Formats: sequence, C-alpha cells, structure tokens
Amino acid sequence: MITHSEPSKRSIEESIILTLSGVSSVGVMPFTVLRFMQSDWAVAFLDLFAVLALGSLFIYVYRTHKTELPARILAFLSMFIVFVTILLKGIGQLMWIYPALTAIFFLLPANIAALYSISILIAIGYVLREQLTLFLTLEFYISTIATLLFSYAFSDRMRKQQLQLTELATKDPLTDAGNRRAMEQKLLEVIAFQRREQNFPASLILMDLDNFKKVNDEFGHAKGDDILKVFVNTIKNRIRSTDKLYRFGGEEFVIIAENTPLKDAILLAEELRSSVEKEGWLAKHKVTISVGTAKYEPHETAFEWLGRADRAMYQAKELGRNSCCVA
Repeated sequence: MITHSEPSKRSIEESIILTLSGVSSVGVMPFTVLRFMQSDWAVAFLDLFAVLALGSLFIYVYRTHKTELPARILAFLSMFIVFVTILLKGIGQLMWIYPALTAIFFLLPANIAALYSISILIAIGYVLREQLTLFLTLEFYISTIATLLFSYAFSDRMRKQQLQLTELATKDPLTDAGNRRAMEQKLLEVIAFQRREQNFPASLILMDLDNFKKVNDEFGHAKGDDILKVFVNTIKNRIRSTDKLYRFGGEEFVIIAENTPLKDAILLAEELRSSVEKEGWLAKHKVTISVGTAKYEPHETAFEWLGRADRAMYQAKELGRNSCCVA
C-alpha cells in the first residue's frame, strides 16, 4: 500500500558525488591553510576555490538529490584544479593526475571521461614539455594511459551491470512492462511534482483483461503468457514515449500519463480499448479489456488515486466489460 512519500534513499550516483566532493573538500583544506601560511598566494587561492566549490557541490547534491549536472561540474573541477596546480607548481604536482583520472570515470560515462582524460593529458604534456625528459615523458604517458584504460574498463563494466540490475529491479520479466515496484516509485514522483506544479495535470489509466482466467483455462497458461506479451506490445505502440506502462498484478496494467488532462486520458483509454478489441491475434482469442480512468486530485495519496481508477474499472466490468469508465 502506498499512502505517503517515504524518505528517499541516496542513489549510487549521489553517494559517489557526495563522497568525492566531501572527501576532496576536507582533504584539500589543510593544503589551503599551509599555502597561506607559506604566502604561496596563487596556489593558496586555487586551493581555497577548490574547497569552496567542492563544498558547495556537496551541499547542493545533499539537498536536491540532483546528480547529472553536479557530476559534470565535479569532473571538470577535478581536471581544472589539477591542471592549474601543475601549471603553477610544475612537474612536482604530477601525482595528482592519477586520482583525478580515476575520479572522472566514476562521474561520467566512460566514453566522455576518456575524452576528458586524453585532452588533459595532452595539455599537461604541452605545458611541461620543457621540464620532461624523454624518459619522464614515456613514464608519465605509459602510467597515465594504463590508469585510463583500467578506469575505462572498470567504469564501462560497472555502468552496464548497474543498468542490468536496474532493469531486473524495475521490469516485469514476462511482458517487459514496468513492474509494481517501479510503478509505486513513479507514482510518488508524479505526486510530488503535482503538489508543486498543479498546472500540469496527470491521469491514471487502469486496464484489466476481461475473463482472463477463462482464456487461460481454454488455451493454456503458455498461450495466456503470449496474450499478455501481445497485449503489452499493442498498448506500447499506441501510447506516447512519455506515458509509462506498468504491470500492476496478474492481468491488470496501469498507464501513468503525465501532463495529460482527464479529457485526453478518456480519449486515450477508449482508443486503447478499441485497439485491443481489433488487434487480429488478440481478437482471435476474444481478448477485451475493461478500463478505468482517473485524474490526480490535489492532496490525494497514490493509494487513493489508484483506488478511484480501480473502482472506475470495476464499474466498466459491471456494465458488461469491454468498456471504459471515469472516476
């Protein structure tokens, strides 16, 4: 049962940005104090900028949970600060390039991080061209490229595994529609947005396959599974990319239609009902749906919103099935 918004957990991306920005900000702080004590003004102010910028990113992500832009900013800051430090202090600061190279592969997609890395390595090689001997140049580039390749492989594999795990956690394995867990999370997000921006209506469409138990009994459960798959494909081919389809349970499915007033949702519900009725393979197996539609009302919980759509759907069944009703 979904009755209220639960405290949101930190995503992996948030945890990475918070850890990198927080640890880096605290870690650079002693160097900032030391540089000021030594009157090394240029590097001192650079370190102070790093502390303030990293600390600000930490606070922003902690409060907003947003990660996409902060990740890009943090990656840029890492490279910018390391590059300027090397530019100001010379070859003795080269060791800082290794944690920076590793960090950006945690923050950005592997291909973008690789472009960042190659660009900064070329720039560093250029500004230090008079300080690096041939041996040091080879040593620098072989070690940094090895770090880059290792980080690339690790980042690429980690992100692919993360996508696979996310898909397993949020997709119904039979139909490839979103599962109930994903639906509940989406409902909470939509309701949170609705309570901030009431000028963008949202609607629910709840669909139930009529007499599906009889279909299973007559044609078998394997055929029933095939019918569910074809049904989902039929629905997906009709709805917008912004409309999200979820398997609520058994033969019940939910569409969350954002920025959709009730009148448009009613039209869509009728079109979906008609599409299922007329789809050749589904029609052959006498598959129809009963549909209930409900617009989100202010201060309503997800459970209440779903409940109204569910009552409308059962009203459609009582009227003889293969019909649509509105809450």
